[in-house]
Amino acid sequence: MSGYVRGALVQGVSAHVLDRVLASPNVAEVLRQLPPWMRPELEETCRAIGRAAREYEQLPHAAAGSPETEVPEVAAPLGHEITTREAGALLGVTERRARQLAAGGMGQLRGGRWVLDRSVVLAYAEQRRSA
Repeated sequence: MSGYVRGALVQGVSAHVLDRVLASPNVAEVLRQLPPWMRPELEETCRAIGRAAREYEQLPHAAAGSPETEVPEVAAPLGHEITTREAGALLGVTERRARQLAAGGMGQLRGGRWVLDRSVVLAYAEQRRSA
């Protein structure tokens, strides 16, 4: 395993979101098309992000993302899939826009319907609020 590279430390919700993005079909296809000499380092990085994401996912989280909240106050568990209607309501956008976001890498097509990870949608909503 390579050593730490300054500026490459990813943890918490960032690791979780990046792990989901890296697993999306569009990104996975791009990664498969890279030259063979790039793959070992990228695969190692993806595995490290995956480990950090799993560690984050083991923490209890509130809707706002604070790992300090007591377990009884915990919102829907990480990995909870929501519909485009629910995502639209959380983001304050139309269901059509939520489908566009899902197709753009934030969701997965399951049984002909788009589903999104609730924690990814909440992280995106927080990013929009702070921008």
